[in-house]
Amino acid sequence: VLLSRCWSQPPVGLGLASLLQLRGASTQSQKRVCIIGAGVAGLQTARALRAQGFQTTVFESTGDIGGVWQSNYVNFGLQVPRQVYEFPDFPFARAKWNSYPKGTEVFQYIQDYAQHFDLKRHIRFNTSVKQVQSDKDTWKVTIQTNDQKETQTFDYCVVSTGMYINPNMPNWSDRSRFQGKIFHSSDFTSLDGLAGKKVVVIGNGKSAVDCAVNASTAGAKTTLLSRNAHWPTPRKIANLIELQYIFYSRFGQALIVGHKGPMPDAAANYDTLMYQFGWPVFAAIFKVVEVLFAAQFRQLNKSELSPFGKADVVEDFYSAPQVMDYSLRDAVKAGTIKWLKGEVSKFTESGLGLVGSDDLLEADVVVCGTGFSKDYSIFEESVREMLGREEDGLWLHRHILPTKVPNLAFIGSEVGTVSNITTHSIQAAWLGQAWAGKMSLPSTEQMEKSLEAMKVWKRSWMPKSSVRSNQVLLHQISYHDSLLKDMGFNHHRKAPNYLKEVFQPYQSGDYDGIVEPPTASDSEPAESGAEPQAEAA
Repeated sequence: VLLSRCWSQPPVGLGLASLLQLRGASTQSQKRVCIIGAGVAGLQTARALRAQGFQTTVFESTGDIGGVWQSNYVNFGLQVPRQVYEFPDFPFARAKWNSYPKGTEVFQYIQDYAQHFDLKRHIRFNTSVKQVQSDKDTWKVTIQTNDQKETQTFDYCVVSTGMYINPNMPNWSDRSRFQGKIFHSSDFTSLDGLAGKKVVVIGNGKSAVDCAVNASTAGAKTTLLSRNAHWPTPRKIANLIELQYIFYSRFGQALIVGHKGPMPDAAANYDTLMYQFGWPVFAAIFKVVEVLFAAQFRQLNKSELSPFGKADVVEDFYSAPQVMDYSLRDAVKAGTIKWLKGEVSKFTESGLGLVGSDDLLEADVVVCGTGFSKDYSIFEESVREMLGREEDGLWLHRHILPTKVPNLAFIGSEVGTVSNITTHSIQAAWLGQAWAGKMSLPSTEQMEKSLEAMKVWKRSWMPKSSVRSNQVLLHQISYHDSLLKDMGFNHHRKAPNYLKEVFQPYQSGDYDGIVEPPTASDSEPAESGAEPQAEAA
């Protein structure tokens, strides 16, 4: 069925950039865009919008680009192979094929990208956005550099601050009693002085696991305290097959769709039929997958920290996605990490207590691998009301546009995929076309109807969380397809080789060419902060 579907599509032929040029470029030289954040999303947004002729200014609160890749917990790095975490038209040449680069390597790669496309000249560093106010058809953006505030006027505003901006620290009322150190995993930047210390890491996500492993290798007496059991995904399935061949290919996505259904507005007709009539078969397939994963991570014993028999492996991935090596498994077996299931009930001077237990867990250092939270406080109340954030997140058309707030977009901030750097590039190209008038958008009513269908689908099976609205993850090929089809291009990027189209993993390089070359005006020198109209704050 997949092969026949591919044969019905014309070859890709011209690259997306060439096709855009054939349509003709709209001159947007008088249109000013504020971009908040100079991480991988903000950089790609600036590049894509400038290619469409917009004037852009990127405001970055720190002194450099890269977002979370500037600094994070010790030894942080990619949890996916580098070929699925690349700028589509700028390969990650510094890292080996199929490797998992360290954070420092990723940061240098982002620097290389910005230098290659001369993007830093469009960025105002050490400048925080304090408030964004709607003023008729424009945006009044109040910024602060050092101690000086000013307000600038823009035609459009893009939020590109990413998914991981505000560390989420649990609000323990008695934490001040604790005489040791408590901090978020993002601040766990050194292992100095940990040897012999009692370290408790709270959480069960990738960052918590990494911090626990790092502490144990530094000689700390390490305890990992987890509230729930989650499925780890191995880097190699059955220790043989690279995970991207299963989960990042159209064949692999067909398995996911058959198990949990197709994403609304992004599926072919056969996807719906495959789910309606084949879901029992696909459910059985993923039971086999669970046995395989549990065997690889030695969790077949169904202990309280084993997800085996307690959680569906696909559903759980949409709650706590993590690709793991065997470091935690081996450290627990060796006794260098003690892994407990529990929840903090109180703090004492020398440690913490657990819910339902009279025992005290002694600690010198507590590391909170408790994720990140969203914050929309830069927007005035009227805008926040129109955004309509719900308990499970902000629901946007194509994960980009709010339906009731014109000239505002979110790139990379309200979408979670397994290859987010690629997703941001496609989103940025889509937004550039939309705002340049090169493609028609649905009416507000049509967008809201589509979003209602998306809510029903996600809420029917995805675990409840504050970011459920963002989650795309293993359905990312369908999501990318929908963006490309909106722009009028063939989404089968590997055609006319249809065996590759079905069975080979989709990688970042498959989307090369989705952003146009720079316009003539973009080659002119930029005056930092001079493009927008400014007024005294």
